[in-house]
Amino acid sequence: MANPPDPATSRAVLIGVGAFDTLHDLPAVENGVRTLADLFAQQDIWGLPPENCHLVLDPQTPRQLSKSVAEAAEAAKDTLLVYYAGHGLIEPRTGQLHLAVGDSDRMSVHDTAVPHEWIRRSIEHSPAARRILIADCCYSARTFGTQSAGAELEVEGTYLLAAAAENAVAVSPPGERFTAFTGELIRLIKDGVLEGGEFLDLDTIYQRLRVELGLKALPEPHRLCRDSLGKAPFLRNTAFRPVAATAQRGWDNWTSAQATAGGHAESTATESEPYVRLASLRSLLDQLITQVSPARSLADTLQSVADGVVAGLGYELAAVNLVRPDGDLVVAAFSGSSAAEALITGRVGSRASWDRRLTMGELWGSLRFIPHTEGWVLDNDDVPQWHTEGPTPQFEDEWHPADRLFAPMYLPREGDEELLGVISVDRPRNGRRPGPWGREALQVYAAHAAVAVSNARLRGNMQRALVRLEREQQALRASEESFRQAFEYAPSGMAIAEMGGDQHGRIVRANDALCRLLGRPASAMRRYSFSDLVHPEDIGTLLRTSAEGGRAELRLARRDGSRDGSYVWVSMRNSVVADTVDGPRYLLTHVEDIEDRRAPGGTGGTGGTGGVGGTGGTGAAETY
Repeated sequence: MANPPDPATSRAVLIGVGAFDTLHDLPAVENGVRTLADLFAQQDIWGLPPENCHLVLDPQTPRQLSKSVAEAAEAAKDTLLVYYAGHGLIEPRTGQLHLAVGDSDRMSVHDTAVPHEWIRRSIEHSPAARRILIADCCYSARTFGTQSAGAELEVEGTYLLAAAAENAVAVSPPGERFTAFTGELIRLIKDGVLEGGEFLDLDTIYQRLRVELGLKALPEPHRLCRDSLGKAPFLRNTAFRPVAATAQRGWDNWTSAQATAGGHAESTATESEPYVRLASLRSLLDQLITQVSPARSLADTLQSVADGVVAGLGYELAAVNLVRPDGDLVVAAFSGSSAAEALITGRVGSRASWDRRLTMGELWGSLRFIPHTEGWVLDNDDVPQWHTEGPTPQFEDEWHPADRLFAPMYLPREGDEELLGVISVDRPRNGRRPGPWGREALQVYAAHAAVAVSNARLRGNMQRALVRLEREQQALRASEESFRQAFEYAPSGMAIAEMGGDQHGRIVRANDALCRLLGRPASAMRRYSFSDLVHPEDIGTLLRTSAEGGRAELRLARRDGSRDGSYVWVSMRNSVVADTVDGPRYLLTHVEDIEDRRAPGGTGGTGGTGGVGGTGGTGAAETY
């Protein structure tokens, strides 16, 4: 499978179930499905025609879901991609995974959700040369089959990618646009891999997802592939930039420069020291850092750091272990061996085990070297490691396969140092422990790498903060628009008045219903406060209501004289609109016309029998 998928003969069915009758909703699911469809349609990613990409959003019944998969599987000739995001449910009697639909019930999984067996059967019988299943749901690794069932997909040309282990839940962070797994998948497809080739393969996607999700302490994805499909081209790498045939890319440029300088240096260096003169060392480190700095994401930066050690510092293997928010260290990048990368990338070592390592052995400046004669006590701890057995060294400075050399990446913090991570190196190409120049090179490189990693993390945090800020601003704008519409088109009168200061009580804004009730245009209302409009006998009630809240019935002056008298009876209720920083800012007043209700009692209490205040009373307002 040396060629990428043919869009014309490929099919994708993207299933997103986010609305449920009895299960809790997953609003981020629909965003993920639609965004993936848009990405797959782009010519610089896959170029899948819209008619070959079937979106299935919120199917209500199991048949609606399984039918879509069966139809796509039958039509696909080159590649079949099935993606599901939603709730994963376990049938308690069999332990098998079921995919939830709209009317699924956790108490009756067997007949309200889709057994994964249905999906597996459709994929197995598809004539497609490549079959890809991506499951973003709880317990999704059960698509591989449970130990008791043994029903995993073992058809050649099949690749399974799951968001969570078979006993683990997937995550949809509250307020985020996408679920955790799909959000990282989308970012990877959109941004590409800086040091990758023209195409991304499924194994690369899996490894990058594993690292990115591990860095955020999110559920670890899983994969199952029985043949070479994981290495076959899948999607175009958006970060790839072709270069002229006469020029070399990235680390190749650096390696050529090193080889040129090395020819002269070998004659002046000692036999055990391949790194040579200070001038050469400085020049080569400058080129290394130049390669690390432009990386766009944190994952790209970490991979560039590992690649730089292998390409430029004379080691065959390098790993970058990054400190997670919980303090443990995750293998975030590996360079030099695809087998070792697949084995340990994304695995986590406890902080206690790492602290032990960084206090053992010999201290070489800021480096920590643990010879094989001492390091055997670390063979069975929880830190991911990769080494092979070897013969006893014949020379004093000969490197043993079980030797360990660590370069901590520290960042100064207010008189102290913060550990960002540790670079682990192995197998010096000259077969010997590094001498003074080699140690200095690794120390300087680790210091610059710490800055690059810190900057990449800062960029990532800033980008996430900007995204959150934009969402908050969008929500605020939507809230303000909703309030404006509710205010303007309310059937009863509403007004916003100032609180505090010289302008206390002044009406800032009045809606149309209040303007009609009092016979004044909005522009004129802004020249008044309610104390200017209230009946003189009701001023005390108005002030008491403004200070204490509650509801009051009182009279407000009207401009036109279409009714008896120049005042209209209203029910008034005040609410304080507070600012989270400055405290109370505005008074929101609701005004309801109650003239018809008060009319039978007389003229509104301006004097005369039948007023609220009694015979000859003043008709004092009622507050409750």
